[in-house]
Amino acid sequence: MSKALPRTISAAALSSALVGASIIGAAPAQAIADGRNAVSSSALSSFGSSSPLVHLQIGSTACTGTLITPTWILTARHCIPESGNAGAAIGSSTLSSFEAVRQAIIHPTADLALVELYTPNNSVTADIYASHVQAGNAGTTEGWGGYAIQNQQIAQAADVSVQRRVNNLEGPDPSAILLEGQISNGRLMPGDSGGPLFVNGQLAGVLSMSTAVEGAASQAGTVGWYVPVAEYADWISRYSGKSIPAITGAPAPLVDATALPTFIPQARIQNIPSTGIATLDGFIRSWAAGSA
Repeated sequence: MSKALPRTISAAALSSALVGASIIGAAPAQAIADGRNAVSSSALSSFGSSSPLVHLQIGSTACTGTLITPTWILTARHCIPESGNAGAAIGSSTLSSFEAVRQAIIHPTADLALVELYTPNNSVTADIYASHVQAGNAGTTEGWGGYAIQNQQIAQAADVSVQRRVNNLEGPDPSAILLEGQISNGRLMPGDSGGPLFVNGQLAGVLSMSTAVEGAASQAGTVGWYVPVAEYADWISRYSGKSIPAITGAPAPLVDATALPTFIPQARIQNIPSTGIATLDGFIRSWAAGSA
């Protein structure tokens, strides 16, 4: 049987990389809202003042990623357009340094991509969680929270409770096998795609889909679906050179989402004026108080 080769997008196809504020200013994105500062989260505290969390900007597409080696970032395939100016803000819990992108390698089937930097970055890198994630595992998801991305804004963290391993979800690829997680103490927002699910401080998943709605607030939080990194460890290691221990355990049982639909917390969705996180927080608190 022939094996599909990954698609590689070069820097020429992505156009020349931009540096500095122009990377961030190209298209403001929203990320985790109502979370806590990631520097205080259990997932990132072990990294100290540095962080493997990455904000990617390629053309008008803004996503999140995770630095897994000094030159390679793991993110979602759908974050990589065919062309566009490319850059990455990387290296701490604040958006304070910017790196140029050399190329992207696209997984042939899964919603995964590896993005290579032109020069090695001296930030800490994330280890791969070398076990198959199971229902009931607790984790943390990270991103920049609920407002336009600018320099020095602090990454936000929310908690994830893994519910099951599923396929046949409504989405661009029903065949995709994903880890379904209920999000608490924060909620996912557009711009978090490609971001990490950390379990025990190690990278266990890459955000592929969520119930997030652009420009709207969900009072009860969100559901996220993550690509299980352990199931693609060989591909990640082959193309990035990342050293990954042998994966232990077995994948969780696969659940058909058409037979057992996802439970989504009841939420009120309403458009919010784009006046910042303080207004958004005030709306949610006022709505909750009025509904009590």
